[in-house]
Amino acid sequence: MAVSLSSTVLAVDPPKVQIKPAPRLAIQPVPRPVPGARPLPGRFPGQPAKPQPVQWGEKQIVVIATIIDIKQGPTAKSFPPIYNHTLTMKIEGVLRGDHKAGSDLTANHSARQQQKPVYPKGKVIVALSNVRGGLRVEAFEEANEKKLDSIRLACELPLGWKSMNGKLISPWAAQKERAWPKAQKIDAKHFCSATGRPALLVGGGLSYTVEKVPPSKDIKWTNPDGDGEYKIIVTNSTAKPIGIDALRQQGKRILWKESLVILCQGKSYAIPGSVGLLRPTQPVLLKPGQSVSTVVNALSLEGPSWPKGGYRIEFQFCLGERSSKQSFYYMSRHHDVIRSGLKKQVN
Repeated sequence: MAVSLSSTVLAVDPPKVQIKPAPRLAIQPVPRPVPGARPLPGRFPGQPAKPQPVQWGEKQIVVIATIIDIKQGPTAKSFPPIYNHTLTMKIEGVLRGDHKAGSDLTANHSARQQQKPVYPKGKVIVALSNVRGGLRVEAFEEANEKKLDSIRLACELPLGWKSMNGKLISPWAAQKERAWPKAQKIDAKHFCSATGRPALLVGGGLSYTVEKVPPSKDIKWTNPDGDGEYKIIVTNSTAKPIGIDALRQQGKRILWKESLVILCQGKSYAIPGSVGLLRPTQPVLLKPGQSVSTVVNALSLEGPSWPKGGYRIEFQFCLGERSSKQSFYYMSRHHDVIRSGLKKQVN
C-alpha cells in the first residue's frame, strides 16, 4: 500500500530591521550676486563700459552746439537698459558737414548704460551721422579750446586720415611711394608722412550721394539692402564749373579707386583694386549741373569682421571730407558666397 505523506512548510518573515537615514548636511544659503558684478552669458556687463576716445576724424558731421531741448523716448528694458532721447540743438559753429551756424537741428541719441544719461549745459562738440534718413548723435564732449584745437585738425583732414604720434597717416600708407608721384607737387596744408600724398578735399557747391544698388535677385529675409553694391554720385549743383581736388583724373579716366575710401568698424580702407597714383593726375572738373558716378561693392573689402547669421554692418563711403554712412543687412549664408567670388576677381 502506497502511503502519501505531505509536509507543510511554514514561511517565516525575517526580523524587521530599522535603518535610520543618514543625517543631511546643512545647506548654507548663498547670497545672490549683485547685479552687474559679473557678466551674464550672452549679455553685456551691467557696469558702464570703459569710455573710448572719440575718433573725430571719422565722423560724418561735427558741430559746436548748445542743447536747447531734451525729449525722453522709450527705454528698452535690456541689461543694461537703452535710454533714447531726442535732442534739439542750436548750432554755433560747423567743423564738418553742410549745416549752417545759427540754425537748429534735431537728432536722436541712444545710450546703453545703467544710469540715465545726463546731458551737459553750455557749448558742446557734437558728432552726428545721417543713417537711413535720420540724424543720430554718436558722441559729444564739452567744448574747450584745447579740445577744439585737436578736433579742428581732425576735421581739416579727409575722412580716413589719422594723426599718430604727431604724424599724419592716410588710408593709402601701405602703398608707400606708389601712393603719390614724387614729380607732382600740390599746394596743400597737410601731407601723409608715409607717402607724401597731400590731403585733398572736395570743397563746397557739390552734392555727394550714395545709393544702394538693387540686387539682381531679391530674396526675402536675406538681402533687403542688396548684395553690397553702392552707386556713388557727385554732382555740381552750382552755375559755375567746379574742380574736385579729392577726385583724381588721368586723361578722360576718373580714378575712383584711387580717390574713394571706405570706413568700417573703426578702420579705413582704400578701395580694393587700388594700385596707387604712379603718374601725375588732375582734379575732375564738373560743368554746371554735371554728374559723375561709379559703383563700388563693399563686400570686396578684406579686413572687417563679417557677421555670422543675419546682422547689420555699417559702411561709410568717403571722398575727401564728404561721406555717406550706409547700414547693410548681412546674411552670412548668402553674402559669404558673394564675398568669396569677389575675392577671386580682385586677386
